[in-house]
Order: sequence, then C-alpha cells, then structure tokens
Amino acid sequence: MKIIEDYAIIYNPIAKKGKAKEDLEYAFKCLEDFNISYKSVETEYDGHAIELARQLAKDGYKVIAAGGDGTANQVFHGVITSNTGALCGFIPMGSGNDIPAAVGIRADIRRACEIIAEGNSSKCDIGFAKTDEGVERYFLGIGSQGFDAEVARRSNVKGGKNYNLIIFQTLFGWKSRELVVKMDNEIYEGYANLVAVGNSGAYGGGMYICQKARINDGLFDISIADIGKFKLLVQFKKMYSASLLPHPNIHEYQSKKVRIEMKNLDDDPYICQVDGEVLGPLPVTYETIKDGYELIRPKTNEVAEEFKEKYGHYFYECDH
Repeated sequence: MKIIEDYAIIYNPIAKKGKAKEDLEYAFKCLEDFNISYKSVETEYDGHAIELARQLAKDGYKVIAAGGDGTANQVFHGVITSNTGALCGFIPMGSGNDIPAAVGIRADIRRACEIIAEGNSSKCDIGFAKTDEGVERYFLGIGSQGFDAEVARRSNVKGGKNYNLIIFQTLFGWKSRELVVKMDNEIYEGYANLVAVGNSGAYGGGMYICQKARINDGLFDISIADIGKFKLLVQFKKMYSASLLPHPNIHEYQSKKVRIEMKNLDDDPYICQVDGEVLGPLPVTYETIKDGYELIRPKTNEVAEEFKEKYGHYFYECDH
C-alpha cells in the first residue's frame, strides 16, 4: 500500500553557504514532532526548485520551501505557475529569510514547522514582474533595480560570501544613471541609485527600504533613492531599525503598476531582481495582484510583533 504524504518539502542543500545539513535535520525532526506527514526533495541546480514545486503541486502536495530566499521565491513561483491553487509555505533556513518574514514567519525553524501543523492559511497580495526580454517571475517581497540589484547579482555569483565586502566593492565604482519610472498617476524622471518596488517592506536580511509596504492593500510602495553613494552607505544602518523614512532624498509613491526604463538608451542598463533572484536588464514592468495567492502563515504577523518588541515600534510606523 502506497503512503501519500500531505506535504512536499523542497530544500536547498547549499543554503547558509552550504551549512544547511544541521538545520535540515532539525527541521525534519520538528515536522515529525508535530505529526506532519511529508516527503523531502532536494534541489540539484539553479531553477530546479521551480520545476519541482510545479510538479509536486500538480501531484497534489502542499509545497514547502526549506532554505533561503532564493529557494523560497523559486518554490513560490513554481507553485503559482502550476495553476493548481496548491498551498505554499516556508521554513526559513537562509541568511536573509525576508520572504517568510513577508507573511509573518520568524526565522525560527521549530515555530515555522508548528505554523504548518496549525493549518492556518490566508491570501495576500503578490507581485508579478516581466522584463522586455520576456523573463517573468512572481514575488512576495521587493523588486529592485540599481545599486541593490547589482549587489544581489554579485552576491549570487559569489554564493553570498562577504556580503558587506560586496556592498563596499559595488559602491566604490558605482555611477548613478537616469531612469524613467511610470506609475499609475505619476512619473519620475531623473537620477537614482536604486528603485525599490515593495509588495512587502524588507530585503537583504531585514533592511526596510519600503517600510510602509503592506501585503494586504493591493498596492506597491515605491522608494526611489537619489543619494550620494557614500551617504547611501550611511543610510543602510537605518534600514534595519526601519528609521530611514521619511528621507529628503528618497521619493515615495504608491501604485498598482510600475514601469521602469533607462532614460538614455546609450547607458548600460540597470539590472532588476525580485526576492534576490536576478531577472536581467531593464526595462521591466511590475504589477501587484490583490489577494493573489493563499499561503501558509501564522494568524498574526509574528515578525512585526518581534520587531516592535526590539525597537518599540512597528516597521511600518514611519513617523515614530
């Protein structure tokens, strides 16, 4: 008699710079402690998680990503594009864990497994990005272009090693370029270090660049930074405590749709990334989908509550 498990756990063996084995063993123990019936499947190459998630969803599983944000995004995208409506969830085991955090899941493996066992799920807004080269990706967190996207690209190439060093190296030779950002009711034209299009508020392991973004309002929060490159470095610290905004050199907008292009076609184009996954060069179009997908998540946003306990305010309270 064949045993059919309820959940498929897709995991990345090289999450946390290849030190994921201990976390995986602990996660599997927690799943068993909570009497969760599951099968585990290992990714073997970049993009494999998308294929696995799509097929496992079609096979009738609820699909869980166990790993970093790259695995989380790929699994999320694969489940959605399966067109099955299968539930999707996350066990955070990476260095950033911004994607689970977007739906209120703290970087606590045992608690993440308990949330799966509790069986709560609800819909949230999702983002959809498409480059003019035809690359498409659903995402939960932030789509960005400019300095931060280049950092993400270099970090992916180097396996996430020496993240702070990568920031310094990228900044040293950085030159801002002129962009055109077209939104529902407004257009920005001018120089920008970066443009962040937030479905949720943070990237880079809790750096709140779109700190007012909410995943239940049907809108992107857009932050366009026009800051001197060394002054920009100073601002990074403020992102972790969600005290960057308001800022005189960051333009804030809200929009359902965002189109970003280079103003001067002779310039080397910025690249764009979503949830840490590089899509390619501009132009790119982003669209938010209200209540776009149902995800396994806690009843309350435990990340927001943990943040408030540490800093004395919620990250989306900008006028504290």
